[in-house]
Amino acid sequence: MHANPKQTIIEMLENHSPKAIESFCNARFQNNLAFFANYPNLFQALQAPAKEYQLYIGKEGVNILNFKQNVLMYAVIEGKSTMLDVHKNCAYNPPINEKWNRIVGEKPSLIGEEFPYSQILVNGILNYAFQNNGIADYHLPSDFLPSLNLFGLGGGIFLQILIENYATIHNFFIFEESLDLFRIACFFVDFPLLFSKVQNKAGYIFLESIMKKEYIQNFFLTRKISTSLIRFELMLYQTPTTQNARDIVFEVHSQTLRGWGTFEDEMLGIKNKLSFPIHKMLIQPKRVNAPICVVANGPSLDFLLPFIKKNQNKMIIFSCGTALKPLLNNGIKPDFQIEIERHNYLGEVLKSAPLDDIPLIAASVLDKTAKELAKELYLFERDGSSAANLNAPSFRVQFTAPLVGNAGAALASYLGSDVILCGLDCGYKKGFSKHAKNSYYGEEEKKIPEYAYPVTGNFSDDIYSDALFSLSKAALEETFNALKPFHILNLNDGARINGAQPTHHEEFELKTINKKTALKQIKSLFKNPQKTGFYTKETEKYAFEILAFKNKMHDIFKIQVLSKQDLFVALDKAYGVIAKESLSNPFISILFGGTLSHFLYTIAFCSLHLPYNNMQHLWEKSGELYLIAMDKMIKSLRETLFEKYGTPIA
Repeated sequence: MHANPKQTIIEMLENHSPKAIESFCNARFQNNLAFFANYPNLFQALQAPAKEYQLYIGKEGVNILNFKQNVLMYAVIEGKSTMLDVHKNCAYNPPINEKWNRIVGEKPSLIGEEFPYSQILVNGILNYAFQNNGIADYHLPSDFLPSLNLFGLGGGIFLQILIENYATIHNFFIFEESLDLFRIACFFVDFPLLFSKVQNKAGYIFLESIMKKEYIQNFFLTRKISTSLIRFELMLYQTPTTQNARDIVFEVHSQTLRGWGTFEDEMLGIKNKLSFPIHKMLIQPKRVNAPICVVANGPSLDFLLPFIKKNQNKMIIFSCGTALKPLLNNGIKPDFQIEIERHNYLGEVLKSAPLDDIPLIAASVLDKTAKELAKELYLFERDGSSAANLNAPSFRVQFTAPLVGNAGAALASYLGSDVILCGLDCGYKKGFSKHAKNSYYGEEEKKIPEYAYPVTGNFSDDIYSDALFSLSKAALEETFNALKPFHILNLNDGARINGAQPTHHEEFELKTINKKTALKQIKSLFKNPQKTGFYTKETEKYAFEILAFKNKMHDIFKIQVLSKQDLFVALDKAYGVIAKESLSNPFISILFGGTLSHFLYTIAFCSLHLPYNNMQHLWEKSGELYLIAMDKMIKSLRETLFEKYGTPIA
């Protein structure tokens, strides 16, 4: 009996002799080998001898043999291998199968009047879905799978069953801890067919380890809308390696879900910047011969205050945000207060601390009231905000998000010889509150949030993180890797920060410095930007660029969307326009990108709650709302810049 290549994998493995199955598996392996020929390293590795696992085909059925331990991966019960049954169970209907972990994004809610432009888009499409038979449960076409994240293929038979049963898989991410196990999957899985069913080449395979988080970030960032909405996750077998891979993916994906922003918030930053004259701007950083102590408001600050007080004449002290009050309460006057927030409550916070005559180093987007409090004001352009990119400044401080402590650490890394981290915990510690005592936040619960997860501690084993702390830690690591201060000491009992040396404050002595000279040198780096040619682009040049961006986005809404599969492709294309714009014109992409991302996500959410597959009417309505809101946003921007510069932009 010969195998029919058109048979399903289940029919093949259930109805044929071991010899026929072996012939089928060898043919599939050769087919995959030809497919992977364009990837020389993988192509060579797949042909190398097995080190631990090999495929077993016998009268019991198929299985995987660990020949080092001489054990089979799948149990044999009453003379029959359970491998096929395990994979059949895993492949059954992932949207409802309890073996799959379904990660669904947050339900969008109606937006308030304080966000008038975002409201047009988000509320408009939510109301449309509600009025067009929207349902509470989500609805996916029976032949479509969205984002798949697979940790361990264990032979991959379940994946082949999915490939055969589903016409489209929007994207997938595979991690297999052993090259041997991936090689075995190549005997069953038709990888050319898998990739042909994936939209926009959105398939990633990781073998043995996840060496670079950037690749995972790229996977999620380039599919930010579709992966944020829903993804199906399967861990076929659990080992420390697969669990670690899953934890990394969870952490990176959590990071990509934060910080979308809105047009309204970005406009507030622009208005704040334009409402106050800029006389002293950080034009070009230069290191001084002094360590800078970055003080944030984490719980570790409480036991580090004596160290800071003792050594305040041997280092420059950057107080970040709400760390100011605990410092002052302990008789420590920082050399600079660092602030980045654009919201209007900051002035009151600084007034109550009080800021008094402490020099303020602040992002240009800072609220006017807060700027007016400072007797010495030094500004910098903070990368990642639309306002900072207005008129294309020749220098922007990078790595300043998501927390003010990140901005302090970034500035210290640009300006100091060494960086000392105090109170920058990047995590929660069991038995401690989130912030230092006697700070702006008052008494806090000593409780780890339910959504927090354990991370490697700097000194302790009981440190937990969340998406925000994780993002902050990742940004710090990027900062230190890029800017390379001579020494970076992490004195905190918080999260381990790669690139920062875990150090107890009793373990080192600071040398004497000429602090007065160092402070003078830092202040001298802030100059009048108008006199230095700091801003390199005329405002009116944005007129045609914004119009071009508007039209590129509108072109996506002209695409025919006859199914949810088509919609997911169109949404990723629309987000791709925003992402591409960020490379050439971050002012435009950041200004409009947040609100438009919220809109795209809400469209995707609404599509899953409509009990039919043709999304053309939803997409056409989305295009109408897009034009209405975009015209109003452009008008608002034109009025703001016209008022300041006397030149309309569109």
